[in-house]
Amino acid sequence: MRYLLFASHGRLAEGMLDSVEMITGKRDNIFTISAYKNENEDLTKQLESVLMQINEEDELIIVTDIFGGSVNNECLKLLHDTRIHLIAGLNLALVIELVTQVNFQMDTDELINKALKNAKDTIIYCNKVIRSEPEDEDF
Repeated sequence: MRYLLFASHGRLAEGMLDSVEMITGKRDNIFTISAYKNENEDLTKQLESVLMQINEEDELIIVTDIFGGSVNNECLKLLHDTRIHLIAGLNLALVIELVTQVNFQMDTDELINKALKNAKDTIIYCNKVIRSEPEDEDF
C-alpha cells in the first residue's frame, strides 16, 4: 500500500488534508505533521511515529512545504529507506493529483513524475493569460 505524509511548518499540512478531503472525500492513507506548533513535539519523533505505522512492503510519499526548510531537511535524512519518496513544494494541485492516483497500479516514480508535471501545469500567472486572450467584440 502507498501512504502519503504532508509535513509542514505550522498548520499548512493539516489545512491541506482538510481541503483534499473536502474535494476527494475522507482518506485513511494520509498522515500529517504540523511541525513546531508545540515546542514539546520533536519532529524526528513525529516522523518515526508515522514510519512505525506502515509495513515493510508499504511505500510512503512525503510532501513537504519547502525545499531546504527544516522540515524537508529532516525528511531528507530518511531517504536511506527505499520505501520513502520525498517531494518538496506542498500545494493543493499536487496533492490532489497524488491522492487520486496513489492506488493505481503504476510505478511510484512514474506516479510522482506525472503528478509533478500536472501540478506544475496548473501554476499560471492569470494576468498574463487574460492579457494574451483576444477580446470578443460581442461582449
